[in-house]
Amino acid sequence: MKTTFRWTLSAGFALASGLTGFSHSAVLAASETSPTITIHVRNYAGVEPQTLKEAEKVATEIYRKAGVETRWADIPLIAEKGQQNSAQHQTFTLADIQLNILPDVMSDRSGLSNNVMGLAPGTGPDRGIVYVFDRKVRTLLWRISSGYIRGDMDRHISMGQILGHVIAHEVGHLLLNQQVHSPHGIMRGEWDHVDFRDMTCGMLLFAPPQAEYLRADVLRRNTPRKTSTVAELESPALTP
Repeated sequence: MKTTFRWTLSAGFALASGLTGFSHSAVLAASETSPTITIHVRNYAGVEPQTLKEAEKVATEIYRKAGVETRWADIPLIAEKGQQNSAQHQTFTLADIQLNILPDVMSDRSGLSNNVMGLAPGTGPDRGIVYVFDRKVRTLLWRISSGYIRGDMDRHISMGQILGHVIAHEVGHLLLNQQVHSPHGIMRGEWDHVDFRDMTCGMLLFAPPQAEYLRADVLRRNTPRKTSTVAELESPALTP
């Protein structure tokens, strides 16, 4: 089974430090020097390709503003009959994050409240698996869209924008090595209308101290260490 790798690049964005006016060449230079993680996406929920592509772009921009580059690897889930799943024999480092977008049935079985969009289960600094619940993200989109229709919000937000922020948030739990939430920014436990407005203009970000920690952890994860196979990456129980 082939894994499709894709770099998601963007230009002209402001860094969290407040610098603006980055040229395209400056962004490309940053992508060559910034620490990098690879996010392996298993789209069990069947999210539309265009929506998933937008979400990956949004998450890429969030992490780039924190000084971290992201590489995306879309893992096909259906192999041709008789074809061995080569992904089962891939080796991974700590810089390889496993993202599982789960369908409605798994969302229903989780027993979590509707404001919980995903999970980064387990403890310790070397975790590498996150889950995102498609139904809960779509429920949030419906709630925000209703607010937009009522006039509570002055800007429309897309499914891809929300999904990208949820992915960035859950991966943030891994790289920050914490389950607690912050009072401001993308790591807030529950977003409000101000946060959704910031989403639409690319300003719901990691705080500068968080960005510094993110860079340090991704550098650590890129230090050569023992690799693991997919079979060794047993998924922890889906508990909050």
